[in-house]
Order: sequence, then structure tokens, then C-alpha cells
Amino acid sequence: MLIRSIKSQAVRLPFRFSFGHALASRNYSLNVLVRVQMVLEDGREVIGWGESVPRQYVTGETVASALAAINYSYAPALSGKFFATAQELLVCLAQIFAANGLEQKPAGASFCALELACLDALAKAQALKFCQLPNLIAPSDLWQPVETMQYGGVVPFGKKAILKLILEAYKKYGFKTVKLKVGGSLNEDVARVKLARQILGEDAILRVDANCAWTLEQAKWSLAALRPYRIASCEQPLIASDFLGLADLTASVPEKIMVDESLTTLAQASELIERKACNAFNVRLSKVGGLVSAMKMVELASANQIECHLGAQVGESGILVAAQRQFALAYPNFANVEGAMNLFLLKADLVKEGMTVPYGAMAMVPPTYGLGVTVNERAV
Repeated sequence: MLIRSIKSQAVRLPFRFSFGHALASRNYSLNVLVRVQMVLEDGREVIGWGESVPRQYVTGETVASALAAINYSYAPALSGKFFATAQELLVCLAQIFAANGLEQKPAGASFCALELACLDALAKAQALKFCQLPNLIAPSDLWQPVETMQYGGVVPFGKKAILKLILEAYKKYGFKTVKLKVGGSLNEDVARVKLARQILGEDAILRVDANCAWTLEQAKWSLAALRPYRIASCEQPLIASDFLGLADLTASVPEKIMVDESLTTLAQASELIERKACNAFNVRLSKVGGLVSAMKMVELASANQIECHLGAQVGESGILVAAQRQFALAYPNFANVEGAMNLFLLKADLVKEGMTVPYGAMAMVPPTYGLGVTVNERAV
């Protein structure tokens, strides 16, 4: 396998409406795309695609810094290189990850796009579906691909009338788990969760996400006020660096405390476990550095009785949606999987396949090799 070329670029994806939470609100997403051209020994050519969504308030990365890392640090170690086996390519990717200190350095978005493109090409070269790669990379009973996976819904901030419409639509659509953005006034948060419980019913699993909006005391008061509506988990209640406060909160409330912005590297994952600062991880491929790093986080979580959720970055195109979906198919024990709202959120996608959550909130493994999507290169 020869890596003939690696090309990276930024792409702007406009939204149909503004999506907001406690840390940010946006009406478009600026993403990073990577295209890898691989030539096989029999002369066949395969193209692999990868994507990431840099968020400066999460990992400190911008699109410009991510592109610079790809073009000047990562790609030169791969471009023009020949790999006799799949394992040689995987070792090279691992060496690049380690050489750039990405186990400790929060720079996941830059590496994610490159790694996914290489792995997409590799899967196509090996006649494998992307969901089969985890067991090739690190054989384990954890990675047992299934045929279908279930999505949960996410509700952004919005006026009561809009919130009511979204919740009613989610119920009809088939979402069994719904996460609500909170972190405004306590009265507003309680009203939102109360309305969700009324509309979705007693069997729905309700979760909240504060996106770093609360202090420790505010989190305790807020969760106490929300408790009558049976919240299953609270995501990122405190600022990302407050591991001490997260540990206090985790030990003192019955709801699961899930980390997101606090979880961007493998080093942080280990520290969170050591400090008992949470009992759930929200793993996002773009945030944590791609598939292999996400796999290692899941392995750590599984070994330490930490619940795992698979999140998404707002504004992902069908490329990153496909990677996330394939990972969910490879590991069926995620407590919840979010995202894939492309048709509803994006004015236009980059892939020809429909990657929006299907009606019923269930998705199936695609029939083709690799990520299973066809990129519209004219749109790119």
C-alpha cells in the first residue's frame, strides 16, 4: 500500500438554524477534511476520507492550527510511504500520535481527520467495513460488530414553543433517550425538564448537559431541583479543569456525572478515573483524536466500570457521522449515541447517502466497505 497523496482543507457548512448551548451558539460549522489517495500493489487506487470539527473552547484548536498540524507534522510522516501490511500502517499512525504527544496534548481534531482518512482507505483496501477495524486494530471481546444501532436526541436552547415542537417530534420519531441543554436560570431549566418529562412520558430516559455552566454548589442545587423528573445523568456540570469539584459532585448525587469538555486526552481519562471524578464518559471521535484513541478510552472505561456514551460535534458532515455510526456498530454497549441530524441541521451535506437518523432512531450497517459513504467532491 502506497500513500500517494494526502490533501487537507477547510469546509464551511451552513446550518438551517442557530444551535446553542451554555458555551457557544453558531449557525454554521467550519470543519477540516482530509483526502488520502492510496495505491495498492495490484495497481488499484482507493480514496479515504476523514473529517474533524475543531472547537477552540474544547481542545484549544482552530481550523488553521489543525490544518497546520496535518500539513507540517502528520502528513509528511505518511505521504509517499509504502506499507507492506495493514499492521505497518497502524504502527506508523500510532508512532505519529505518540511523537506529537497526543496522549497528553488536547489536539484531537487535527489527528482525527487524518487518521480516519487513512483508516477509511485501509478498510477499502482490505475489503472490510469500518466497524470491523477495531477488532483488527486491537482484537478483543469488546469489539463485536452488530447490524443495528440506536440513536438518542439532543435538544438545544430555545423558546418554549420551539422546545415543545422538538420534543413532540422526537417522541414521534422514536427517540428513547433525550438530552436537554441546561445552564440558564434554574427556573428555566426546571421548566424545560418538566416539559420534556410530560411530553416524552415516564419511560423516556432524560439527560441534561450544562456545558460547564455551574459552580459545584449550583450543580448540587440544580440537580436537586431536577430530581423529581428522574434525570439519568448530568453532563459536564462544572468547568473542564475542576476535577476536584467533579469528584465531590460524583460522590454526593445519585445521578451519573458525565464528562465531556474534561475528557479530551487519554491522560485526562486516566486522571478522571483515578480521582473518581465521574462515572460516565462522553467520547467524541473528533475531540479525542480519532478511532484508536476513542477505542483506548472505551477500554479504560470498561475496565473501571465507567459508562460510555458516544457523542457528536454539532455540524458534522456525513463523513464524520459515518465514522461515529460505524464505531457504535463496533461497540454495541454505548449507553447512548448522539448526532446524525444532518438533514435537519445542515443546508447541504458532503456525501451522497442520507446520513440523518432514520425514522425509529435506528441505523443499520452500510453495505459497502470503508466508511460506507460517497463524498460529493464537487461539493467539497
